[in-house]
Order: sequence, then structure tokens, then C-alpha cells
Amino acid sequence: MTMKTFLSLALSAVALFALALNLHSQAPAAPQEAAAPKSPMQILQAMKVKNAELLEKQAQTLLKLDDLEKDSGQLKTFGKRT
Repeated sequence: MTMKTFLSLALSAVALFALALNLHSQAPAAPQEAAAPKSPMQILQAMKVKNAELLEKQAQTLLKLDDLEKDSGQLKTFGKRT
């Protein structure tokens, strides 16, 4: 195999492995609380908290993807030099 092919395959494998670990490492959903929110305001507040948590997870995932993109750019640059 040529160096470019090897680097491309290696980068792809590392990226897939990292994403697979991230997907499988998420904690299972917590069981329903005994006292579920009853009023519409409590339901809305609970949804707001869940949405904030989801947005935080998405922001972390975007940061990881940005890092992977930077790393792949560096590998491409190093691959072109050889």
C-alpha cells in the first residue's frame, strides 16, 4: 500500500472507532421519577432542563468533530509531503 492510502485508512479507522466509543458510552436514560411533574409549568421546566443537557452534549460532540477534522487535515498535509 502507498503511504497516502495507509494514512487515509488509518485516519478513517481512528475516526470511526472514536465515534463508536462516543455513541456507546452514553449513559442509559434514568428511570422515571416517582413524582412526575404534574403542572404544565413543571413539565415545561423539565423539558427545558433536558434540552439544555442535550445541547451541551451536542456542543461537546461538535468540538470532538472539529478536532478530528483538524487532525485529518494535518494527516493529509503530511501525506502530501511524502
